[in-house]
Amino acid sequence: MPTWADDPELLATFRAEVEERLASLQSGLLELETHPSPRQVITSLFRDAHTVKGSARMLGLDGVLHVSHGIEDLLGALRDGRFPVRRDLVDLLLAACDGINRALPGEHSLPDEALTPLIDALKRACDGESPVAVPALAPLPVAVPLQPAAADDHTGPRHDSVRVAASKVYDLLDAVGEADLGARRVEQSTGQLLALAAEQARWVNQLRKIDGLPPELGLALHRLGGTGDEMAGLVRGLRELVEAHRGGMGLVRDGAMGLAMVPVRRVFAGLPRILRDVAQSTGKDVRLVTSGEDVELDKQVLDGVADALKHLVINAVDHGCEDAVTRVAAGKPEQAVVTVSARSVGGTVVLEVADDGAGVDEHAVRAKACAVGLIAADSNLSGAALLNLLFTPAFSTSDVVTETSGRGVGLDVVRDAVEELGGAVEVRSEPGVGTAFVLTLPITLGVLRCLVARVGDERYAVPVPGVVESISLRDAELHTLAGATVVVRHGVSVPLLDLGAALGTPRNAGDTPRAALIVRHASSQVAWAVDRLEGESELVVKDLGSFLGRVPNIAGATIDGDGSVVCLLDVRELADKAIGTPMAGVPAPAQRKPAAAAGARKPRVLVVEDSVGVRELERVILEGAGYQVETAVDGLDGASRLREDAADLVLSDIEMPGMDGFELTRTIRRTKGWENVPVIIMTSRGEDHARQAGLDAGASAYLLKNEFDQEQLVQTVRRLVGR
Repeated sequence: MPTWADDPELLATFRAEVEERLASLQSGLLELETHPSPRQVITSLFRDAHTVKGSARMLGLDGVLHVSHGIEDLLGALRDGRFPVRRDLVDLLLAACDGINRALPGEHSLPDEALTPLIDALKRACDGESPVAVPALAPLPVAVPLQPAAADDHTGPRHDSVRVAASKVYDLLDAVGEADLGARRVEQSTGQLLALAAEQARWVNQLRKIDGLPPELGLALHRLGGTGDEMAGLVRGLRELVEAHRGGMGLVRDGAMGLAMVPVRRVFAGLPRILRDVAQSTGKDVRLVTSGEDVELDKQVLDGVADALKHLVINAVDHGCEDAVTRVAAGKPEQAVVTVSARSVGGTVVLEVADDGAGVDEHAVRAKACAVGLIAADSNLSGAALLNLLFTPAFSTSDVVTETSGRGVGLDVVRDAVEELGGAVEVRSEPGVGTAFVLTLPITLGVLRCLVARVGDERYAVPVPGVVESISLRDAELHTLAGATVVVRHGVSVPLLDLGAALGTPRNAGDTPRAALIVRHASSQVAWAVDRLEGESELVVKDLGSFLGRVPNIAGATIDGDGSVVCLLDVRELADKAIGTPMAGVPAPAQRKPAAAAGARKPRVLVVEDSVGVRELERVILEGAGYQVETAVDGLDGASRLREDAADLVLSDIEMPGMDGFELTRTIRRTKGWENVPVIIMTSRGEDHARQAGLDAGASAYLLKNEFDQEQLVQTVRRLVGR
């Protein structure tokens, strides 16, 4: 695989990125002294320095790497309040930025040893020296003008290519979008003209049927009819021209989009150096495997996600992979493997960074989350919901600050970058097997394929990459669960939310939601109810400009052929605000189908118990007594299995993560079709108040585990089921 140093174009790309970050750093440093809340500025500066450090590691610029690390240390000290913001510290940080800029690859770049005084000064500043002496950099050499090449000098390589600034490509896409909009308006006008021509011809024919018209009037009607026919012919010709024009615009648009597409190898090429350096610094033996390097993305998207991929590779080596001794003890090969892959899926590109390490330590994540106040001390949060806490800003389970970890910068940057691009990030982990971060991104930001939905008199666009499916609510299976409406799709309950209510869009009298869009939300799904769907189309979406700025719930807008504005919805932001609120205006769930008649099948018992041993014991006993038994690991799992198939009885524990037995019982009692399902609570909690709470929730019987009697359990089930 080529490295950055082997490809001048890739090297130029990275140099441009570092220079942009340096400009941001210098601008922020200049306002740091006078800013009323310097901590806010420092947070942004810290991220810029962190990005520069990652780029330096990728390019193999050790001097720049150490300087940027020193900048991070000093900014961290200012952020934590160890020192006040002083002029000498700002001067030193600005000098460090100049040093990094001078050390970037080029004709007169500074060698690494020239940066040593800056590195030492940054260390002294962190150690408390006040004021700190700011070292001066070596002066720039006097440039010698180059002699013009001879006319017949053909020694230099010739390339049949032209460099085009990305901004010009996106300006071209905007112009194509405007031209296509104009063509659609003309096309709409031609339709109206044809309708008027047909109306004129109809009235002319009516007049011709009148007897006794003067010859002059008859001649005028004849000529008027002929003119109308000619006009209709011209309009049809115009429509054909417009259609051809739109086809040409489509080719230009596709060509412009092609200019903006670049292979992901541009980012992948720098990952081996990053992995090598991090593995060396952590003393681990790690191998990088990549696939899908030829998959193409919009340059804006790839540039926007480049830092995220760096962070994930660093995270995989530093946090995910074990050292050789630990791996051998666990029965694994000595060498760890980090896999980075890309693949096209519909209108999206999926990037995945996976390791074969120990997996995420959920106990450590939960302990850290409790320590910083993200969750309650007695929380049983687990699985995807717990792993999502890893994306919280400044969240780190590392107790040691190193060049690669422990600063709380990384995964929150990944999530922010991906969501800013309209994508989604998901983390999957299995103890002892490894961890994978999956990034789903749109292929391009210039033209989006969207579903257009109507709510009241307004129309909204929803990007297709984020839509799982669209459904009709007429025949959908709806239920009320814990006071909220859910729609059951493929055995999974999805919260059903009202898009009109979330946006504050009024409905016309008598209008009710007739369709829903199921979209991805974090690691789950959300259904948005709309009045109706009006089809799918490709839209050239633009931001709202500096005048309007950031509008809540709106990611951009486009203008339709009739001149109306269609807003592009940020469904992720909408769901974050509205999740858990009941759906208004959707019919109540229909009565569930009754269980099969007695004797047609074995009675079905649902055992809900988080202890594997107790769960299996109860299953064996009840199956031996002639019952069909299904098991669930907690209350939420139990409620989901009830929706899949009605049960004749539920046997549940009380203390379980997520939804406990009391809440499960209350849910069963208030869900239409489940109200009469017997519920037996079997628990070790024998206190009077616990027993009363169970009965108040609607339990049919309350049994104690410490007084467990196999025969008593079977007899209680038979009494409640009736067989």
